[in-house]
Amino acid sequence: MANPKNANGKRTAKGVPPAERNGAERHVAYFLSLSLENVRCFGPKQTLDLSDGKGKPAPWTIILGLNGTGKTTVLQLLAGFGPGLEPASTEQTQPARYFHMTPTEMYAFQREPRREVASAVVGVTGSSLLADPPSEEGSYRLTINPEGMVFRVRLDHVGGLPVRLPWCCGYGASRRVGVAWLGGSGSGSGYYEDIDPTATLFVDQAELRNPEEWLLRLDYSAVKPSEDQAQQKARLAQAKELLLSVLPEGEIGEIRLVASGGTNPEPRAEFRTPYGWVPLRQLGYGYQTLITWVADFVSRMVERYPESPNPLAEPAVVLVDEIDLHLHPAWQRKIMGFLTERFPNTQFIATAHSPLVAQAAANANLAVLRREGDHVVIDNDVDNIRNWRVDQILTSDLFGLPTARPPWMEPLLAERVKLLSKPKLTAADERRVKEIEAEIGDAPVGETAADIRERKEIREALDLLLKERKTAR
Repeated sequence: MANPKNANGKRTAKGVPPAERNGAERHVAYFLSLSLENVRCFGPKQTLDLSDGKGKPAPWTIILGLNGTGKTTVLQLLAGFGPGLEPASTEQTQPARYFHMTPTEMYAFQREPRREVASAVVGVTGSSLLADPPSEEGSYRLTINPEGMVFRVRLDHVGGLPVRLPWCCGYGASRRVGVAWLGGSGSGSGYYEDIDPTATLFVDQAELRNPEEWLLRLDYSAVKPSEDQAQQKARLAQAKELLLSVLPEGEIGEIRLVASGGTNPEPRAEFRTPYGWVPLRQLGYGYQTLITWVADFVSRMVERYPESPNPLAEPAVVLVDEIDLHLHPAWQRKIMGFLTERFPNTQFIATAHSPLVAQAAANANLAVLRREGDHVVIDNDVDNIRNWRVDQILTSDLFGLPTARPPWMEPLLAERVKLLSKPKLTAADERRVKEIEAEIGDAPVGETAADIRERKEIREALDLLLKERKTAR
């Protein structure tokens, strides 16, 4: 598929609207907050704080909540403020991603029919993500008004300075790998999702760019004689190093580009694992998922900032649904640090279900979506969980579990508390308490094996002391 043409008939880089394409200009823009009203499960107006509390955009915001509390909806609304892929219809409106939504998709955002759907953001612009002093702010309001079977979409500047809105890349929960296709100038993924970097947030069947195809194209550019061949070789080496560093140390040691076997050999990327060389499609799904969305983002950054000596350090906003998807706990704890190191000027806004991600995000901006009656509220004022253990986080307001114990133990503990709360225990009560304690008595409560042994010895010593006192009476 050839790249699209602009109004002058010239080819433009895929994935970047003509109005945004300028190698000499850095699009520095981030989110400070999102407000929404009459949107799906939220109902009354709610506001999500996306700042660090000091007037700057938070480098990381992690959104927690039960299934069905609107986490994906929040990411979709933020993506809706991204630059559109076609011109606006009037001078009063700006192009936005929602111009590509069908009436059916528009209806899906409404909580109450025939009422306006409204969302608003406070955007900020400056020299970098952590610019000091705080950057210039501006507010925009996006409204979707039902007019019969037609929806009227407006994106208006409503306050502050007319700052530019962020450029976003979005990654939905179904991060499908596109088919590698080297037969032309386009991608093997669908044309629409190839130019729309947020497509997978809205369409489950949308595909991400194939990382294997990306590597092979870089390899082709690196071996082809040209004025910038040295730069292309450096970018290929950088791409390989990036993909290796995103994975746990020692899991994948090298990437090579080779021809497959058989009567019709095809070029492909292979990864060296402890079990030998493995093609991308045969890697574990956790590997594939992480490699695919990171490679998709990197390829778009390189396209967006072609003149930059380090495109990964340029500004962007990344929206990730279920960032912990398919990731081993060891990866969940490290993924934020890795991404921050590699993309220092990117604002990450992600949803998660893992207490390990929440623990790793203790210094980040945390928000919880909670059900209250018939709607969901956004809680920006959550517990400070710095230095907390995972079990403490699970039983905090962030996740709301009554206990970190296994489910079978909960009714036994409740029964024990009920019995011990009686003013006087009968002989049957005492027997039942002993039965319960015998069943749950060996449950470990310490951090290490040594802690568990010490607690057991203390319990045994206490039992002996109580027995001696009873005998002395």
